[in-house]
Amino acid sequence: MIAISSLHLDRNSLVVTWTDHAVTRYPWIWLRDHAHDDETLHPVTQQRQLFTAEVDADLVATDVALNEDSIDLAWSDSSPNSVLPVTFLAKYRTPTVARPTSRDGITLWNGAIIRAHVPMVPYDAIMGSDDGVREWLARTDEFGFCLAVGTPASFEATEALLRRIGYVRETIFGGMWEFTADLTKADTAYTNLELRPHTDGTYSHDAPGVQMLHCLQFDGTGGDSTMVDAFAIAKHMATEMPEHFATLSTVAVPGQYIGDGSHLMAARPVFRHDHAGHLVQVSFNNYDRAPFLLPELEMIAFYDALRAFDTLANDQSLQWRHVLAPGEALLFDNWRVMHGRAAFTGLRRMCGGYVNREDVESRLRQFS
Repeated sequence: MIAISSLHLDRNSLVVTWTDHAVTRYPWIWLRDHAHDDETLHPVTQQRQLFTAEVDADLVATDVALNEDSIDLAWSDSSPNSVLPVTFLAKYRTPTVARPTSRDGITLWNGAIIRAHVPMVPYDAIMGSDDGVREWLARTDEFGFCLAVGTPASFEATEALLRRIGYVRETIFGGMWEFTADLTKADTAYTNLELRPHTDGTYSHDAPGVQMLHCLQFDGTGGDSTMVDAFAIAKHMATEMPEHFATLSTVAVPGQYIGDGSHLMAARPVFRHDHAGHLVQVSFNNYDRAPFLLPELEMIAFYDALRAFDTLANDQSLQWRHVLAPGEALLFDNWRVMHGRAAFTGLRRMCGGYVNREDVESRLRQFS
């Protein structure tokens, strides 16, 4: 276990040397701002109580004591001593750009890899304990999707399953929804036509984070569900097609939904990166892509990149293809994997819903 070896006070910072010889410099203002006393950090809400802007810019510690599991700081402005746990300091001992969510440690896959390791968790395990929920969400986080097998083929059971994560997101389709190929909504999903791989909500400023689909009834042929790991495609393009990758990382692509009393629009790159340059979302739906015109050469470059990306997305060697049966509720990361469906005949009755990305992340953090 990492521990503090020695402390040194200088003009600007507390210099901490750790037992593995790493050294961290904590500015005095940072230490004051992150003190764990009740006047600084509310003991119930865990919200900061300190008015940070009022702290003396020349504040320094006049003394520091190393206790068994914390440090105790006395301040030059005679404010009460501050206590900070060593475990808290250790968590932030390596300065880095803030990243609320990490996409590190995921398993990228193609068709052969995922067919050998299809992620699935029993419905009863998810409904029966938090351990089951943790496994379900951890597998979804690692692979981008996971089946809840043995789910009763009913709308009510599917909703109860999704609510094990959090509240169901309301959209133009409602909260939980049920549909067949009847065009009750102005969306191709409400037909029996082929749907090529895409993500949902490209017309939303905050596209749904995860989606659940459950086939309640299917009397017909075709209808294979398709999934493809768009993060794996992004990695391939970054290495093998860097110009196309750069184009899809910078050109804001508009999406729109027209119908049912709505005209929704949003725009973002196919590959959206966070402020630290890490890929956090793939956003692509050729059906919902709205018209836009760039200068000639930029527009041609965009179509070249789009062609390369969508060709890979439709390469069956990269896809997981499976006819969903009643009892197989499919949860997937709408910011990572693209989903689709083969054309079908007959009656296919589906239900599902969305949960926001931050609510999935919140549930996962509760297990860490």
